[in-house]
Amino acid sequence: MASPAEDGGSSSGLAVLVVLLTLVGGGFFYGYDEVTDPAADAAVASTPIVPASLSVPAIGVEPPVESRGTVQYENPFTGQPVTGYGVPESMATTSWWSDGPQPGSGQMAVVLGHDVPGDEAGVFDGLADLEPGDAVVLTDAAGTQLQLQVIQDPLTGLDKATSDLSDALNGHPEGADVALVTCGGEYDSSAGASEENVVVFASVV
Repeated sequence: MASPAEDGGSSSGLAVLVVLLTLVGGGFFYGYDEVTDPAADAAVASTPIVPASLSVPAIGVEPPVESRGTVQYENPFTGQPVTGYGVPESMATTSWWSDGPQPGSGQMAVVLGHDVPGDEAGVFDGLADLEPGDAVVLTDAAGTQLQLQVIQDPLTGLDKATSDLSDALNGHPEGADVALVTCGGEYDSSAGASEENVVVFASVV
């Protein structure tokens, strides 16, 4: 996935040298037939949170959020060792990069989820369909919510064999508080991975 390190010149707190997000594998069916709007009486975060769940009503998902740190692995497209984000173990969950900024900290947090090729279900299968203004809500274990909204069209076609994802995250738009990241593009069976990444930026409201 990415090479997550400190970047003193970036407000995101990220310096991603080589980015490859390998979100592939089998899928689990998850049915979020109805995703409710954020509760009107829910506590609203005034300090950074450790996310426990995520709600994105526009694409009908409300998965748990795992805390996952930095990992080492081999880029399946280049064969080079890379340092990257830990991805969720389940197709139906998401992960927050816990070695990076917390959501609501004023720096950009990274949340990852799977987009599964074919007919299997992945939690971020619909990420590229989001539009500016769509709601994104992160909730901690105590029920405190961080309410965000999408601030621009999704970035698609980010080539995993290049620094595209790194460049997108480090060059994030002003005001981006969370980046939602998944796979996209064609599935390369020889590499065992989709060829591209998709990123959606959201800001606190």
